[in-house]
Amino acid sequence: MHRLAVPSLITGLVAGVVLTLAASAVVNRTSDKDGSADVAEQVDPGTPTTVILLIGDGMDDSMITAARAYALGADGRFALDGLPFTGAMTTHDLKVGPGPDYEIAYVSDSAASASAWSTGMKTVDGRLSQGPSTSADVPGEDYATVLEAFRDAGRLTGNVSTAEITDATPGAAASHINSRTCQGPDDMASCPTALRSAGGRGSIAEQLVDARVDVLLGGGSGRYTQTLEDGSGSVLAHATTTQGYRPVTTAAELDAVTDLQDGPVLGLFTPSNMTPTYLPLVATPPPGAGSATTRCQRADRGTQPDLAAMTTKAIALLDNPDGFFLQVESAMIDKQEHSLDACGAIGDVEALDAAVAVALDHQRTHPDTLVIVTGDHAQSTQIVASVRDGIQTATLQSADGDPLTLAYSTGLGVANHTGTQIRVAAVGPGASAVTGVIDQTDLFDVMLTGTGADSAGGAPPR
Repeated sequence: MHRLAVPSLITGLVAGVVLTLAASAVVNRTSDKDGSADVAEQVDPGTPTTVILLIGDGMDDSMITAARAYALGADGRFALDGLPFTGAMTTHDLKVGPGPDYEIAYVSDSAASASAWSTGMKTVDGRLSQGPSTSADVPGEDYATVLEAFRDAGRLTGNVSTAEITDATPGAAASHINSRTCQGPDDMASCPTALRSAGGRGSIAEQLVDARVDVLLGGGSGRYTQTLEDGSGSVLAHATTTQGYRPVTTAAELDAVTDLQDGPVLGLFTPSNMTPTYLPLVATPPPGAGSATTRCQRADRGTQPDLAAMTTKAIALLDNPDGFFLQVESAMIDKQEHSLDACGAIGDVEALDAAVAVALDHQRTHPDTLVIVTGDHAQSTQIVASVRDGIQTATLQSADGDPLTLAYSTGLGVANHTGTQIRVAAVGPGASAVTGVIDQTDLFDVMLTGTGADSAGGAPPR
């Protein structure tokens, strides 16, 4: 099975790494011209007790650059740009087949990508924390996830997304199933062996609450109102009566929750995905949508909390001397890129950056916290010079007051993932492990150090 490794990710830091970092790390250069001393001060070979992983779905460097130019200008910098250790991360996955040496798929979907960092193992498109197999409808081997490892070590855990909480990225954190489409009991056509009547774990919605994730926040209430296979009630009823979850449905209700003493929290704020920050600006064939004076307009999000508010509350609820694991996803970047929606994608990069700022505030007062910021795969958004330099384009006025043109050229009427490497950045104990070029599977090893467990050899079967 394909699994890349970086030897001695945490303990193998040498002076040469520090010198390499000095050329690229964003640090406060106060002590010398090249910044190497400032970077060296950031190196912490210790072990984190808390890990906060922030994911921008579909967020590659091109998308970061576009959102930064729009929001802050060409010379602006996001909070996510200020993490002291930055590297590149490969995102390929596998194709179904006879095995054990599976063919490489150079362009991954969110399910395989999220499974890679969650388990330390490669898998195939559409599969959540479950290994590859001969075909899409044949389940693979279940792999334990880093969230489950923290839980099993007695640590608190959280899972936050602006998508349905049963979607691919949040689903991979604590569920094991052969198809990402099997989100609720009514959605199990592609996962017959996962049915409880067949001895399986049930739908993604059921598995997430059965995993007893302490804080679950996102969209997707429509999956939880579905009736369990045995007809005994809804998934939500199972979550509240059997697993003791406290449901919340609005920002005000979430704000009113102050601790976990009365049980875990299940926040479901919309029936499906949560509302993007901005109203859509959909790219069209040249001369394209928008103009040199177009600015994005904020959407009415009703009673939904934003990503920064959910991150703030999750950290407050999970914070304890023993540490915790929290995964936070800004999901609508990718979903709006698929729809050619320039404003929607930009707004969710801004939303992710606000959540990153929250995590960094926590890290400053809790130096035993490792914060990692990355994406799951690249997308097709490109900054271009002319409205005619793409199949579909959209133009906005940047924060500099100048036209910013984005192109979408992987398809007509839709944009698709690409296979290029993406950014990964970190701060805190073990953060220097993300420098250079790593693979998504290596994040598992980096994060698992927070449990005190031995990560050698990848995630064990479940």
